[in-house]
Amino acid sequence: MKKIIALFVIMLAFGVNANAQQKKTKAAPAATATATPAKQQYHETPEVQKAAARDIELMSTSITLTEEQKNAYKGLFEMKHRTLSDKNLSTERKTVLASNIEMKIKSMLTPDQIAKLDSNPQLLKTLVN
Repeated sequence: MKKIIALFVIMLAFGVNANAQQKKTKAAPAATATATPAKQQYHETPEVQKAAARDIELMSTSITLTEEQKNAYKGLFEMKHRTLSDKNLSTERKTVLASNIEMKIKSMLTPDQIAKLDSNPQLLKTLVN
């Protein structure tokens, strides 16, 4: 009898604990809704668009790009310049950003284009940083 009561109490404790965790997950989206205005500090500026266009032009001089690739790289380079324009960006974050951008650049290229890009490390460094 004692075992049955102990088992019932343990099951009740686990049920209350599981219910409490479910309530926390429902409250989490409300917390993210307040965090979105902080991300809106980035505005499309002509400097960002000009820098992105300059990067695309620089890349086009070495590698033949399709219009689809140019559009994809435009968004990537605009994101890069918007992020780098943040004055509070740490060097550690810049390093992570550079490696992510390099990975994204190479993921949208054909093997021949990657070989051309790898043969020009100065261009790659300019595009990434």
